Amino acid sequence: MSNLFILPTLLGDSILTTGAIDKYKHEPSTLVVTPLSAPLFSDLPHLERLIILEKKPWKKHWLEMWQETRKQSWNRVIDFRGSALAFLLKAEKRYIWTHTTDSVHKVYQVSRCLKEKNTLAPTLWFSEERLARIKPKRPVFSVAPIPGWKGKQWPIENFVTLLKTFCKNYPEAQVAVFCSPGERHLVDPLLKSLPKDQCINTIGGNLLDSAALIRSSRLFIGNDSGLMHLSAAARTPTIALFGPSNEEIYGPWSDKKPSPHRTVRGSPFTGNIRQKKENANCYMKDLPVAPVWDVVRERWESLQE
Repeated sequence: MSNLFILPTLLGDSILTTGAIDKYKHEPSTLVVTPLSAPLFSDLPHLERLIILEKKPWKKHWLEMWQETRKQSWNRVIDFRGSALAFLLKAEKRYIWTHTTDSVHKVYQVSRCLKEKNTLAPTLWFSEERLARIKPKRPVFSVAPIPGWKGKQWPIENFVTLLKTFCKNYPEAQVAVFCSPGERHLVDPLLKSLPKDQCINTIGGNLLDSAALIRSSRLFIGNDSGLMHLSAAARTPTIALFGPSNEEIYGPWSDKKPSPHRTVRGSPFTGNIRQKKENANCYMKDLPVAPVWDVVRERWESLQE
C-alpha cells in the first residue's frame, strides 16, 4: 500500500516536512500539495501520484480531495495540515499535525508528529540530468530578497548596497536572483544595479531548476522565507536575515555540527508579530548593511574550494 502525505500550504513549511517523506523512501507515496510547491517533487524517486490542491470557495477543494483519495486503502496518512480529511480515509496508521506552543525548531516538531526519535532532516530530490544541466561555470552567490510578508523584508536598497559591494570585491562570481514572477517589480532595482555579466536572473523559471542552482551555489542569502528553507534543505551554506520571527523555530536547519548556516538579525527577538497582509510595516530596518557584509565576506572566503 501507498503512503498519503498532506503537506502544508506555505512553501517553507512544506520543505520542513520533506524529511518525513524521505523516511518512507522505499514505499510509494502520494502527495497532496499546493501549485506553488508541486514542482519541488518532480524528481522524487518514490512518487506515485501528485495531487494539487487549489483553494476554492466554501472549502470545496477538501471535498474534491476526499473524492480523489477515499477509494484507496492507505498504509499511512500523514496530514501536516491537521485536517478532518485524515479521519475520513481508510488507513493502517494516521499521523496528524496538531498545533503546539513548543519553542523547538519546526523540524523537531515534524519528527515528533511521526513519533520518530531520530530527527527527520529536510531534503530535496534532484535527477542527475537536472544537476548536470543547471551546474554553473562560475561560483554563484544566490539571493532571495523578497519574503512572503513585507514585515520580514530587509529593505531592497540594502540588498543593492550589499551586492554591489560583493560584485566589486569578487568579480569572478555571479549573483543569482530569485523571486516569483509577481514580485519582479520589487527586485528590479537590484537587477538593474548589478553588472550584466555577474547577474543571473532566474525569475519565471522552474522552481526545481532554481533549487538545483541554489544547491550548486557556494552561498545563499535571504530573509526568513520559503526559499531560505529550500537553500538549507539543499545543503547550501545559508545566511538568514531575521526580524519579527523566531530563528529558534524557523532558522535554517542543519544536522551538521558546527552548522554551515548563519543567522543575522537587528534588534533582539521579542515575540512573533502576526503576519497579516494588511500590516505593511517593515520590521527589518534596524539591521544595517555592515554586519551582514561581514558575514557574507567571511562565509564566501571560508567556503572557497
